[in-house]
Amino acid sequence: MTASATPTTIVLIDGHALAFRSYFSMQGKTFSNAGGENTHAVHIFMKTLVRFLKVPTNQVIVLFDPPVKTFRHEQFDGYKAGRADIPADLPGQINRIRELVDAMGIPRLEVPGYEADDVVGTLSVMAAGQGHPVRILTSDRDSYQLLHGDIRVISSDFALIGPDEVREKYGVSVEQWVDYRSLTGDSSDNIPGAKGIGPKTAAKLLQDYGTLDTILEKAQDGTLEPKSAREKIVASLDNVKFSRQLSCIVTDLPLSVELGVGRMPGDPARLDALLTELELGSLRRDLLALEGGAAKGTAIGTGPGADAPASFLTPPQAEWRTPGEGEVWGYVLSREDDLTAELLDAATFDGEVVRVAPVTLPQAKEAAPEGLGLGTPGTGKAPKTPRAPKAPVGHVEEAEFIGQREVKAAGAKALATHLNVRGLGQIVPGDDPLLMAYLLDPATTSMTLASEKFLNVAWPDDAATRAAITAELLHRLPAELDDARKRLYNDIERPLAKVLARMEVRGIRLDSEYLRGLGLATGARIQALEQEIYAHAGHEFSVSSRDQLEKVLYDELGLASGKKTKLTGKRSTAVSALEPLRNEHPIIPVLLEYRELSKLKGTYLDPLPALVNPRTGRLHTTFAQASVATGRLSSLNPNLQNIPIRSAVGRELRKGFIADPGFQLISADYSQIELRLLAHIADDELMQQAFVSGADIHRRTASQVLGVMEDLVTVEQRRAAKTVNFGVLYGMSAHRLSNDLGIPYADASGFIDRYFATYPGIRGYIDRTLAFGREHGYVETLFGRRRYVPELSSSNRNVREAGERVAYNMPIQGTAADIIKLAMVRLDQPLEELGARMLLQVHDELLVEAPEDRAEEVAALVQTMMQDAMTLKVPLNVEVGVGPNWFDTK
Repeated sequence: MTASATPTTIVLIDGHALAFRSYFSMQGKTFSNAGGENTHAVHIFMKTLVRFLKVPTNQVIVLFDPPVKTFRHEQFDGYKAGRADIPADLPGQINRIRELVDAMGIPRLEVPGYEADDVVGTLSVMAAGQGHPVRILTSDRDSYQLLHGDIRVISSDFALIGPDEVREKYGVSVEQWVDYRSLTGDSSDNIPGAKGIGPKTAAKLLQDYGTLDTILEKAQDGTLEPKSAREKIVASLDNVKFSRQLSCIVTDLPLSVELGVGRMPGDPARLDALLTELELGSLRRDLLALEGGAAKGTAIGTGPGADAPASFLTPPQAEWRTPGEGEVWGYVLSREDDLTAELLDAATFDGEVVRVAPVTLPQAKEAAPEGLGLGTPGTGKAPKTPRAPKAPVGHVEEAEFIGQREVKAAGAKALATHLNVRGLGQIVPGDDPLLMAYLLDPATTSMTLASEKFLNVAWPDDAATRAAITAELLHRLPAELDDARKRLYNDIERPLAKVLARMEVRGIRLDSEYLRGLGLATGARIQALEQEIYAHAGHEFSVSSRDQLEKVLYDELGLASGKKTKLTGKRSTAVSALEPLRNEHPIIPVLLEYRELSKLKGTYLDPLPALVNPRTGRLHTTFAQASVATGRLSSLNPNLQNIPIRSAVGRELRKGFIADPGFQLISADYSQIELRLLAHIADDELMQQAFVSGADIHRRTASQVLGVMEDLVTVEQRRAAKTVNFGVLYGMSAHRLSNDLGIPYADASGFIDRYFATYPGIRGYIDRTLAFGREHGYVETLFGRRRYVPELSSSNRNVREAGERVAYNMPIQGTAADIIKLAMVRLDQPLEELGARMLLQVHDELLVEAPEDRAEEVAALVQTMMQDAMTLKVPLNVEVGVGPNWFDTK
């Protein structure tokens, strides 16, 4: 669509924020369809969306946080740890919202590694630079730092918040907002701030001294007044600086978004089906009314056909190039990872061959502006101009499920799994352009991104055109791979897809009765804890009510209140606020156990038995192969990689994962693989010697850093060494070490300094890696897997420092991911020959099921092949255990 001739207001909606607001706006009431699926958050969210769509000059864009962790989580393990648990039925409603937004043709953005706030910030700057007014619907006050010119935040009552409103309410300018937040902190995001500095004090300091830098400078030289504030800031210096890092919104993401245009065509048929399935009759009426308004001259947006009705429920017209004489298109199957039946509905069955109708590719869009097309992210070099398809490639690709048994597809693993579970034979995934695109740039985690990046065309909604784009990408992308990434594709990623598909279809057996029993016992313990809480409080109250709990803890029991919550300004009752009070009153440890067990019961004990497939009697997860920038796999629906292991009940949960009758489970876990890789890559002799000699690495580290004999190393000293060993690659600060160990800041700082002096190879590795990343725009694993780190060249210091931590962590974590993937590929056939099968991969651990009489033989094979997956200067060590259930293998 062409750009608007007149400025269009860009409305940016923080999807998760609006979904949460919509969910809790019903005050406990819910809507559901005939199938029992709750829809109240969907209903309110979409009603709000329509409210903005009714204004013809609005261009609405919806932003969501990505499902993977962002750079802030990588900076700070506790980031957002203070937020309340997500209600069990909300994630499903958020996914429904995503589907509806897409079907309506409303742009929806999720950028891996960044929060929705960062996408909002970048789009706000882009839009303002093009002369568009910007309106931001969000509950995150960090967005106040974006307010300038005609950028405004929309409040919960739909009033506009600008610089004047911020100054009137908080006493600071929007230019001072990040400094203000750095001092006050934010308990809901677990951002520390300066302990004891509240909003009024922070505002007064900024009114008096102007900037945070001046405040910190004067606090350290002893001239900041009042003295009480000076002392509090000096005591929290690292926390304040770190809070500023976490609070800064990124505004320079390389987004390819056309602003000032009308709504995209969407998928009217899909929208109609969703509205019917979710029973959203009133929303259908709203959309039809919206169409009626458009027909009377209030079309949504502008561009071609703006004078005609902009229909949500009428299929759009598309323009296609005419195929050349003799050219045939589209016999490559294509699907995404949603495992719906859309592809099969669109396909035609021709005997033993499944085909989709022949189509040609749409015309490519105009070349993207500099910095938004192909090229090397983060290098500062002009990117290559995306090549528009000159003509259809013209080769025919058939997916023959009986005989050939291999399917080439976008998301080939998902399609193979989909067809296998529907009885179409043992189909295996073949070439997959998404895996190629992911290797070229791990930020390319979907076919939507791959199609835009490598063909400069939008990923369509119909299966036939997706097939044509898949064929074109399969034709082009192999030539883009260098030798190292060709080996990664041919030796690891493509064969791994076959292994994972079999694991997904196979699933793992659960002892559902055991889990239900554990759930009942946990429920009884929760009830007992509730009675203990009442006894400590002196009366009954709703423990799950944060307002009632706040009153009990801070007003009735007189506990010192921690930071206030982000949205309401009330005293926090989050775990992060209660943990420091553990020894202040006996109610606190009881309350913390109550919270932990309630979460475990609601997340795992109750849902998992219900997720067992009634046909197979097993639990089936999906392994996402192209979603994590380091190359790691992730587990979805359900996520079996986050089964807790530290708590007693969490460990007991693993007893519910059992072997089939006549089989045993084998757990094989790489021991300290990231530290061993660090010793190898950093080429640090002292650390290498420790691993070669088989020493306890943490005791040896404490001995060498502190200069004491190993036999005299205390438990506390070993713990400090372990914390630093594992924290060094995540940029652990002295302040963090001080908090984690409960030791003085000076002791923590000194330990870190001595650590790098003892192991100079580690400092050298970090420096070399950063220099390489700045020069080339990426870092890479020992196998040549790349991760682009454009943050290294950012002018924003906070973003740049976050990128540095990502840069020197990725080669270690990514190589560990490559090693276990390679081991899985090599193990697949030998295990099959022994009648064994892989079930799960959980980060550095493999779970295998083997016949009982061959369990020890299989365990030895797995251990040997995992240890031999790569030769390093230090030995790879794999700990192996055998048992009837997952718990007993440890």
